[in-house]
Amino acid sequence: MINGFKVIDADAHMQEPGDLWDKYVEKEFFDRRPKVEAMEHRIYFKYAESELFPKTGLPTGVWKERPQKMFERMPEKYGQAYDNYWSAESRLEDMEKYGWDKMVCIPGIGAAPLGQQGRDPDLMWALARAYHNWAYDFCSADPVKLKLVANLPTYDIERTVTETRRAVAELGAVTVMMPKPLPGKFWHEPEYDPFWALIEELDVPLSFHGVGSCAPHAGSRYSGQVGAMFALQHAIGFPMENMISLGHIIYTGILDKHPNLRCSFLEGNAGWVPFWLGRLDDHAVGRQSVFWDDNNLTMTPTEYFKRNIWVACDGDEVGLGAVLDHIGDDNFVWNTDYPHSDAPDPDKALPELLEQPISEESKKKILWDNPVRLFGERITV
Repeated sequence: MINGFKVIDADAHMQEPGDLWDKYVEKEFFDRRPKVEAMEHRIYFKYAESELFPKTGLPTGVWKERPQKMFERMPEKYGQAYDNYWSAESRLEDMEKYGWDKMVCIPGIGAAPLGQQGRDPDLMWALARAYHNWAYDFCSADPVKLKLVANLPTYDIERTVTETRRAVAELGAVTVMMPKPLPGKFWHEPEYDPFWALIEELDVPLSFHGVGSCAPHAGSRYSGQVGAMFALQHAIGFPMENMISLGHIIYTGILDKHPNLRCSFLEGNAGWVPFWLGRLDDHAVGRQSVFWDDNNLTMTPTEYFKRNIWVACDGDEVGLGAVLDHIGDDNFVWNTDYPHSDAPDPDKALPELLEQPISEESKKKILWDNPVRLFGERITV
């Protein structure tokens, strides 16, 4: 709590340990596990040659040639948490220090093996189970403050449903990361119906976090580049993928078929929301609806947004007040992106939001009331 405000961080990140797979992968799959040789800057993982990573080193195209200035301030920026390799205890100490009451712990860089495609599904689901078991143990350091998030590989729906149910019903996950579509499929196709139905049944929200509604990813034309084009790739990726994914679940009727779905769109700012909803509305019911000859939507995109969608804002983003003036303040939450190198300094993340030219009531909603509506009763216990 800070200045009388209770605080939920709707998008912090785990920083997984290098020995996660050594300790948690089932015996049957142990020899096939990802093997971490080293951690660069205590945050990026260098993998030994293995089934999942045929070449030794950092995953190609993912953490390639990042500017050194990303890491120079990490020891100063995160202090004791950096010194303690991001332990649960160090995180809880920072939460107490900075006034963060609860953290929704989105998977971090160490979860990269789960993003591998074209691999043996049996191995990938074993890794998913291992990840969730580790995350459960991590959050058990203080389950009131640290909240588990389910993270799923892109494989068959039957096992997606099975592991989602386990992660939520047995382990207490407060949200499920939206997996990428199955290869050659879209989220609105019949194969996904059991997944959408399960999410409604479990009464748990989905989190869209830079995942694409279909390949290729919006920033992929700049993948593997350095300098200005690397910066451009990062600027493009999350907000544009969130925009695409939001448009997809509205326009394809998913929110009509599953009206009780709650979805959050994370780590892409909130400034795009008025523009994008205006454009989606115009193509659905306005002058540009001439491009759409089979519109079966029962509401406007803005109406779906206000019923089903929450978007995470950054405390320091420009124009937040204008966004709230245009859309209202019921559909926005706040995030720290802790403990990434490009996240706000932890001592500034919350004060920057509190300094925004928005009302005290809006701050209260963004920091607590809205995430409670998004995540439901699981977040309050």
